[in-house]
Amino acid sequence: MNFSNKTILFIITACVGLVSLSCEHDTLDLSDFMSDGTPPNASIIEPADGESVQGIVNLKIWAKDNSGVDTVFFMVNQEIIGFDNVGSNDIYTYGWNTLEPGFIEDEFHFITFTAIDSAGNGYTGFPIRLKVDNTDDEPPTGHIINPITGQIVNGIVDIIVDATDNVGIQYIEYYINNNLIIYQTNAPYVYHWNSTLVQDDLIYSIYVIVVDINNNQTTIPPISVTVNNNLPADVIPPTGAITSPPSGITVNDTVEIQVTAIDDQQMSHVDFHIDGQYIYTDDSAPFSYQWDTTQEEEDVEHTIQVLLVDAGNNTSMLTPISVVVDNLPPDDTIPPTVIITEPAAGQIISGIISIEALVTDNNPIERTEFLIDGELEHADISEPYNYNWDSETAADDQDHTISVIGYDISGNAGPATPITVYVDNYDNIPPTGQILNPFAGQTVFDTVNVEVSATDNVGVDTVKFSIDGLLVFEDNSFPFLYEWDTTVETEDEDHVISVVISDAADNITYVPPISVFVNNEPADDTTPPIVVISNPLSGQTVSDTVDFTVLAQDNVGIELVEFFIDGSSVGTDDAEPYIYEWDTTDSEVGGHGPEYTLMARAVDLAGNETLAQPILVTVSN
Repeated sequence: MNFSNKTILFIITACVGLVSLSCEHDTLDLSDFMSDGTPPNASIIEPADGESVQGIVNLKIWAKDNSGVDTVFFMVNQEIIGFDNVGSNDIYTYGWNTLEPGFIEDEFHFITFTAIDSAGNGYTGFPIRLKVDNTDDEPPTGHIINPITGQIVNGIVDIIVDATDNVGIQYIEYYINNNLIIYQTNAPYVYHWNSTLVQDDLIYSIYVIVVDINNNQTTIPPISVTVNNNLPADVIPPTGAITSPPSGITVNDTVEIQVTAIDDQQMSHVDFHIDGQYIYTDDSAPFSYQWDTTQEEEDVEHTIQVLLVDAGNNTSMLTPISVVVDNLPPDDTIPPTVIITEPAAGQIISGIISIEALVTDNNPIERTEFLIDGELEHADISEPYNYNWDSETAADDQDHTISVIGYDISGNAGPATPITVYVDNYDNIPPTGQILNPFAGQTVFDTVNVEVSATDNVGVDTVKFSIDGLLVFEDNSFPFLYEWDTTVETEDEDHVISVVISDAADNITYVPPISVFVNNEPADDTTPPIVVISNPLSGQTVSDTVDFTVLAQDNVGIELVEFFIDGSSVGTDDAEPYIYEWDTTDSEVGGHGPEYTLMARAVDLAGNETLAQPILVTVSN
C-alpha cells in the first residue's frame, strides 16, 4: 500500500501516541499538520446494518473534509482489509471478499472505517454488523393448508401447499400413501387430486417434500383424509371461523378477510357480508375476500359476517366480528432529518458558493430553509435542496454560521447541525519580509547585494529599494535583490537601506530599515570574524554523511572557513554556506571514535582569524 507522508504520520500517531521523526532527504513541514484541526465528516452508506452478505461485497463510505480526504481505510473486526485514496464524488469504495479465510460463515462481522484528511486528522465511524452467508444451508418451510387432517373428501380435492425459502423454491413433490404423484416448480402450489380414481372408504396419507434451489429440503408432516365418494344425504351444516382480521382491531386500506370452512362431505361456497350487506362469494379454498376499507365510513365500527354453504345446501352463519376503519393516519410528529453536504465545516470560501443539503422524512418535504448567521436567506421547495450564497454580501475575514432547517407537510421542523465557514473574499493581508544582506552595522564597500526575503498569502508584486530615502530600484520577481554600487555614495558615512514590499492587492509593508557604514578605503582591519558551528549539535549522535555546517560573519568579509575533526584539518570552504560533507563511515577521518571533536577556524580578508567553540559528537553506524 502506498500512503502519503501525512497519512503515515496519522497512523503512527494513532498507534504510538508520541512520534519522533528523523530523515535526511524528506522533510515534513509540521505547520501543515497544525493549521487544520478539523477531522472529516463520514458515514457508511452501503450495505445496511444487519444485512446478510455473500461473495464480494461493495463497501461504500461517504467522506468529506474542508481540506480534502486523503485516504479511507476499511476495517473488518478491527483489522484493516483495504483502502481507497481516490474516491469519486466523495464516495470511497472497497470490495470485501467474504470468501477469504478468517470470515466465519453464518456469523456477524463488524465493519467500520477511518477517514483521514490531507492534514492528518482522522475520523473513525460507528461500526455496523454484517452476517456472512456464502452457503445456503437454511431449509425451506411450508405446510398443507388444504385439506385438513381427519377431513372426509370426495370428488376433486385441492391439495394446497404454502411454501417459502430464504433463496427460492426449486420444486415441490406431492406424495399420497408414500407414492410420488406429481412435482411442481411454480407457485401457487396446488394439486387437483381426483379422489374418484382411488378406492372408496379408505384413509389416505398426504405429505409434501419442498426443495429449494440449493437442494435444502423439508418434509411437511403428513395429514390423513378419508375418501368417501358414495355420500349419503347431507344434513350436517359446515363449520368454520373468521381467522383474520381479529375482532376489535383498527384496520385501513385493503384488508384480507380470511375464513376456515370444513364440512363432513363437501363445501360449496362462502358468502361475505359487511354491515349486513352481501358483497362477495368465494367458492374455492382458501376462502378469503380483499376488503377495500377506503369505501367505508371512517372512524366507526363495521361488522363482518360470513355465511358457509356446503354442497347439500346446508348453511352456517359464523360468529360476526367488529373492526374499526381508520384510513386517516395519526398526527405526524417525526421531524425531517437534515445533513449539510456542501460546503464542509471549517472551509475557507469566497465568491458564490452552493450550499447543499440532504433532507429526508417519513412524509413529503414542504420546504427547506437556508440561514446565514441566523438570518433566513432562502427557501427551496424541491429537490435537490440548495442555495447559491453570494459570500461577498457577508463580512470578510470572519467566521459565518450556515444553518439549514427542513419542514415536512405536517409542519415538523428538523434542523441540520450548523457548520461554520470562513469568508475570505478580499486580500487585506499585507506581505512580510526582511533584509537578509547586508546586516545592520556592517561596513560595506564596492558592490553589495542588498537581498530581501518577501512573502505574501497571495503573491508579492513589487519590492522597492531605497538608499537614504531615495528610490533606487524596483524588483518584481524572485529572488529580490539590488546590486548597490557603494562607490557612488559618500565615503566613511552611515547610509540607510529601506525596503517597501507590496502585493497584488496593494497591501504594503515597510521593512524595518538598517544602517550600514560605507568604507571603500578601509583602514587596517583588526576585527576578527565571528564563527559558530551550527550543525551538528554538541552531544548529538550522528551516522552516514553529515553536513558539518559553520556560520561565519565579519565586518569586512570572510576569506575562508577551515574544518577540523579531532584536531586534523579535513577541508576548507570560501563561500557561503560554509559546509563540509563528513562521511562518518570513513575510518581515515579523525580518530577511532565513537566520540569525535569538531572545530572550525574562520579567516577574514585581513587575515584575522577566530576559532569556533569545539563540540563533541558520537558516531553510531
